[in-house]
Amino acid sequence: MTIQSARVTAYATPYDEPITNGLYTYTHTQIVIVELETKSGVVGLGWTHGGKIVYEALREIAQLVVGQPLNTERIWKLIYQPKLFGRRGLETRAQSAVDIAVWDAIGKECGRSVHQMLGGYRDTVPAYVAGGYYGKGKGLDGLQKEVSDKAAKGAKAIKMKIGAVPLADDFARVDAVIEAVGPGVSVLTDANNAYNRLDALKMARFLEERGCFWFEEPLSPEDNAGAAALVRRTDIPIALGENEYTITGFRDLITAGAADVLNADAQILGGITEWQKCAHYADANHVPVAPHGDQEIHVHLVAAVPNGLIVEYYDNSLNRLKDAMFHQQLEVNADGSISAPARPGLGFDLNHIALEKFKVEG
Repeated sequence: MTIQSARVTAYATPYDEPITNGLYTYTHTQIVIVELETKSGVVGLGWTHGGKIVYEALREIAQLVVGQPLNTERIWKLIYQPKLFGRRGLETRAQSAVDIAVWDAIGKECGRSVHQMLGGYRDTVPAYVAGGYYGKGKGLDGLQKEVSDKAAKGAKAIKMKIGAVPLADDFARVDAVIEAVGPGVSVLTDANNAYNRLDALKMARFLEERGCFWFEEPLSPEDNAGAAALVRRTDIPIALGENEYTITGFRDLITAGAADVLNADAQILGGITEWQKCAHYADANHVPVAPHGDQEIHVHLVAAVPNGLIVEYYDNSLNRLKDAMFHQQLEVNADGSISAPARPGLGFDLNHIALEKFKVEG
């Protein structure tokens, strides 16, 4: 099981209108994919989100693994070179994509799904559907229609964005979403690091009164002390981690007591190899994991471990390449869950023909 070649391709497509969260505005879905082909003809797929910088980093890093056996720890040590590539940020995303492709290739070579290889704790996991972004001309009526449509399609948990407007306006938005989805559908909120400590506490108190599922990324990712204080002072679960990297970053989060739930993202923090270590370390400290990021990867990871809480689900309105990327589609079940594919590896085959019109590099 030796890697014979590596191919890297970048794809992008615009949103009809830009979407905004607490701090950032996005105009496009941008995905970079690496295909690692083994000598036996198996192709392992790995991907992450990003543009030109991620593409160029991934091209260089992927070549390091050509000729290597499919040994995850050996490859991780080979590609994680902080002095050469950086220890956080876009280059770590590129490293993540390579590691994910290695795991996909191993599963395909062995005839086992990734979630089974990692532990196979269960086959189906709860899911929440991401959405609720700010958009041009999107008032309360538009927000309510969006989330009610998602609930009508089977979503039992829905995440919305907060933090881009004054607190009073977001209070109204949260209440509008709760009203629109009705009882039986959980509401999750995500500030994307937009608040200072004072406003975060005010929002936390508001959310806990309404029984929201969690309050994600209320503060700067550099403010572990502030997040730990929020954990102590409120009952709403605080979720953090999509901007953290490697096991050492998650060790620091846990040591600080900064999170009730860890949003470790294998497409960002260093891949499946490193994600698994973060999850096990969190389990040893009685902290659940609920990954940020693409469901085709993270359903396997949540299903593999006993402390997997819930998985994020992007529909084609957020990941505009979702419906084109693969020949197989992963959908939300009638009960709001999603099931880990039993097919080997991650269980997805790239749809090169459908993706061709979105190609920008490679």
